[in-house]
Amino acid sequence: AIGGYGGGLLGGDVVELEVAVEAGAALLLTTQASTKVYRTKRDGIAATQSLNATVDDGGLLVLAPDPVVPYESAAYEQRQRFMLSPAASLVAVDWVGAGRVSRGERWAFSHFASRNEVLRRPEAGAAPAKAVAVDAMRLSGGAGLLGLDLGRVEYDTVVSVLCSGEEAAPVAERLRMLSSALAHRRVGQRPGVLRAALAEEVSEPAAAAARALLGNVVVGVGVAQGSAAPKGGGGSGGGAGAGALDVVIARLAAEHTEDVFRLLHFAMAPLAPRLGASPYGLRIHADVAALCPIKAGAAAAAAAAAPPPPTTEAARATSSLAAPLAPALSIARGLSIRAPGGNGWVPVQRAISAAAGLPPGEEAPPPPPLALSPRQRARMAHLSDATLPTGGFAHSGGLEAASQLGLLGGGDEAVRRFTRAATHSTATLLAPFAAGACSLFSSPVGKEGPSPAQWREWEALDTALHAQLSANGPARRASAEQGRALSRVGAVWLRQEAAARDLCAAFGDRGANPNRAPHGATMLGALCALLGLPPQVAAEVIAYTTARDVLSAAVRLNLVGPLAAVEMQADVAEEAAAAAAVAAQRGVANAASSAPLLEAMHPCHDLLDRRIFRT
Repeated sequence: AIGGYGGGLLGGDVVELEVAVEAGAALLLTTQASTKVYRTKRDGIAATQSLNATVDDGGLLVLAPDPVVPYESAAYEQRQRFMLSPAASLVAVDWVGAGRVSRGERWAFSHFASRNEVLRRPEAGAAPAKAVAVDAMRLSGGAGLLGLDLGRVEYDTVVSVLCSGEEAAPVAERLRMLSSALAHRRVGQRPGVLRAALAEEVSEPAAAAARALLGNVVVGVGVAQGSAAPKGGGGSGGGAGAGALDVVIARLAAEHTEDVFRLLHFAMAPLAPRLGASPYGLRIHADVAALCPIKAGAAAAAAAAAPPPPTTEAARATSSLAAPLAPALSIARGLSIRAPGGNGWVPVQRAISAAAGLPPGEEAPPPPPLALSPRQRARMAHLSDATLPTGGFAHSGGLEAASQLGLLGGGDEAVRRFTRAATHSTATLLAPFAAGACSLFSSPVGKEGPSPAQWREWEALDTALHAQLSANGPARRASAEQGRALSRVGAVWLRQEAAARDLCAAFGDRGANPNRAPHGATMLGALCALLGLPPQVAAEVIAYTTARDVLSAAVRLNLVGPLAAVEMQADVAEEAAAAAAVAAQRGVANAASSAPLLEAMHPCHDLLDRRIFRT
């Protein structure tokens, strides 16, 4: 077990761990208890932990900690890298709790960031290792912004489980069965919601584990198939090659910590013979669990006193879709809005920082003011227009799955909360890639096209985004489909400019997906550059079109009316555009999703039997 000094981590604490599992060895890393993170000092410096692990052929590393529990106003950052040989195995759990729920603290920390990377160890003389799969999360802004209170359910813990290698395969299979079993548990006897074959794929132990839970749990499972294979131009693609790694990533969101202990114990039980111990076995103290009265009372009290969602009128002015961000931030000085959850009032600038995932005390840096020409404004409007045939309206962003599985709840406010969380999460994940691709091609492209170095950098961006979308199969497919569509649109739009036209067509055959389609964000960034638009526009178009597409899906699913959707889009999109502009400046290394419940819901779209939307 990993021990520590004192009762937890304080701001400024730095914990670094190096782990090596040699050939044929097995290592189980646990913690003595949950990792408490106390509130930061006024300097806002976060507590940080890092883990660098290597696993040789035949080795097994199991990382099974208790949750990290950040207290109110705490700041915490974590990075974990797992370098695996082709025949190595890994099971890694990354887990964060809402805080001291019995004291009324729910997602009240200032900042939480976690990044897990799985890499394939390169052969001697080969290029440096690149991430096969990335699971990254940046949380701030309270439960409302994180989308963790959908359907009148308070989700108080979120978990990621990464599995790779032969010995981890039984764990991955059990997680898949749990995902299906929990979906069946929610749907009950309603016919036609889930694929009929799912019932046959779920073992009785998995079904029993799902039935025994105290509260709501959502499990979504995605697969990163293989490592990138070399291809023309010196870049990397997405096909599996020799010695390729498959990484299964499961994301869980649960009401109760006790349920997570039980599900992880069930999923990881096949590892016990090799490890000599059953992970999380010592955390299970009874055959039947009961809800703690303290938590039950706190949940009831919170539900009764639930305030209306925070107003975004002041934050709305920060988007450069309406005005340049820098003057808006200047105007915002001294203004306040109600904090998420209704706990007092906070400065607008701090709210923008929280939406963008910035540490406490660090104000959102204003991007350079935009001075767009009439031609640029027209192109920006056309790029955001619903008539552009990019296929965005074929995707619901996980809304259809949330609705059919009964996770959304009813009423316009449920749709608003979902849209806000989905738009913020998508913007903070994709905006850095779109802005990065735009910056890469900001110089005019000559008749010879991009240089080999430019192609390598763009392909590296696309490959990195592909790895980061590994945990969400529907989102990864939607991104590829829209990237391919954007490459076709660009070739037609710029048909009078031969070099730009040919470049757009070339993008369609250089993506990281197995079918060579580029991802939507990296293709959008490149297209913005060819249209003479700055990186900030690429970031804001991501935010605007995400809100537009989700709300269009809501209207088509009859969850909200068209006029209500207009008001919601005005409320959500401009606020998210400000967060996207700030996230773009943070760079690709800090790109991360920010709505863990939605990330767990979205892969469940593939479990549905009857679907209007492709994802």
